[in-house]
Amino acid sequence: MTKYYEYYKAGSLLKIYKKVLAEVLEEYELDEVVMFSSNAEECVQARQALIIGLSRIGLSDKEIAGCTKTMRRCSVCIIRNKYNDGTAPWTVKLCLEKIKQIAIVK
Repeated sequence: MTKYYEYYKAGSLLKIYKKVLAEVLEEYELDEVVMFSSNAEECVQARQALIIGLSRIGLSDKEIAGCTKTMRRCSVCIIRNKYNDGTAPWTVKLCLEKIKQIAIVK
């Protein structure tokens, strides 16, 4: 995860977001528009995985809200804090492991 954090510090926040988003969309087999607009269970879990993954990489709530175009208080803080203790659904945990591997490898 160190390399992602270094890229972030270098100013390529959007690159980090796109890489994590691509992994989440691939894992859940969703389209970006559908993921952010639908309340289906898999879309909600994909959003959770995206926000938690970005948070664990080192992005702040404000930066995540800016990238995802969501309200910071409503979505980012609630999701990040709700699953901070490891109670996320297993599909979210699986996706987070893949995000972690991307952060370590690349």
